[in-house]
Amino acid sequence: MNDGAPGWAAYLESLAAFGMRPGLERVSKLLESLGRPQDAYRVIHVVGTNGKSSTARYCEALLRAHDLRAGAYLSPHISGWTERVVVDGGPVDEAVFAGCIEAVRAATSSLPEDVGETTQFEVLTVAALLAMAESGVEAVALEAGLGGRLDATNVVNAPVVVLTNIAFEHTEVLGSTRELIFAEKAAVIKGGEVIFGELDGLEVEARRVCSVAGARPHFLRGDTAAGEGQALPSGDLHVAGSPSDFSVALALGGALEEWAGLRVPTPALYQVVNAGLAVAAVRLLLGRLDESAARQALATTIVPGRLQKVGERPLVFADGAHNPHGVRVLARSLATVDVPRPTVGVLAIMRDKAYDEMLEGFLPLLDAAVCTQASEPRSLTARELAAALRAAAVRLGRQLIDVRVETDPHDALALARESAGPGGSVLVGGSLYLLEDLGDVLAGAG
Repeated sequence: MNDGAPGWAAYLESLAAFGMRPGLERVSKLLESLGRPQDAYRVIHVVGTNGKSSTARYCEALLRAHDLRAGAYLSPHISGWTERVVVDGGPVDEAVFAGCIEAVRAATSSLPEDVGETTQFEVLTVAALLAMAESGVEAVALEAGLGGRLDATNVVNAPVVVLTNIAFEHTEVLGSTRELIFAEKAAVIKGGEVIFGELDGLEVEARRVCSVAGARPHFLRGDTAAGEGQALPSGDLHVAGSPSDFSVALALGGALEEWAGLRVPTPALYQVVNAGLAVAAVRLLLGRLDESAARQALATTIVPGRLQKVGERPLVFADGAHNPHGVRVLARSLATVDVPRPTVGVLAIMRDKAYDEMLEGFLPLLDAAVCTQASEPRSLTARELAAALRAAAVRLGRQLIDVRVETDPHDALALARESAGPGGSVLVGGSLYLLEDLGDVLAGAG
């Protein structure tokens, strides 16, 4: 724990010892005692494996562009706790957030003993919901933490749900198949409108879940072209183009609504889909979407740690890809960018991730690597990660120039810059916790 942290932050850090304990009873009781602040605004609930934070940030920007006081709840943070709660385009006022943390802290004393200790994420979630209500927010993009059914955010009745995609993660909690993971995440659906991103074969089950919940499904169709003379089935969503110029089309009833000339300030291909999902979500929540306002909002929304350029000479990119699916989509984006060689990786990965598969995805992107470790206790040690990387290289028959070990992330980044030289590049990735540890480096980048 940071002894120099304010009292509220030190309290949050102390709660990390209680770990992850999915369940809604503690959160529900706390919110009831605080006057149900989550009922003060409309909610877009964002669940899925990857892309949640980006989609939520784009939703918040689009809502704000339509003259609403908008908010977002995100996780994890990179540069500080208040980054998790966005109000009107920026981090929540620290005094407001601190007051809400202390209010939740006081409320926990009245919880029955048999419900157990409140976790860090639960306190953060309740405080965020309260802070946004106290800040006069009218509409919120709410990012789920782990799963959905028992996630602390599943205390809202969201009129719009976005399920970004399904891939293997946290299988010890969510289940060992994509079907089980989908069921956990889709359990947040309670009616209204649901936008599904990449489902890869789970569409039939998605329709069944929506039918039971009385919800209207909308499916992203990657294989269907929208445009003059071509029709999308009702409920379908199509996103096409590149980060510098893409379009979104949503078929509603007998009408096709289209928004063109959109762009996002990143080379990351995956952000085109995330922004498209956000466009559809905000259109369904508001019943309208102004193309000019949407264009301006997306063009100025930077998502920290998502293929973010944080340095030059050498060129330095930071990306929070932290599971095999994330590494694969990162690789597709990097293939469209002129990345100078040699490329040196700065990697840290959590031991509860499928790190062998992740490393096999990272290897073709790198000429050398500096293995480090995040301050998060679940992180592989730098030496463990280096051993796993060397083993992955043997399996793939790939020869790296060098694999080095440096336990301190800042020293690892400095070493990678030196190894790459001014004409090369550095890729920082493997964990959002690593990006958090390097938050002082990332904070000044744009």
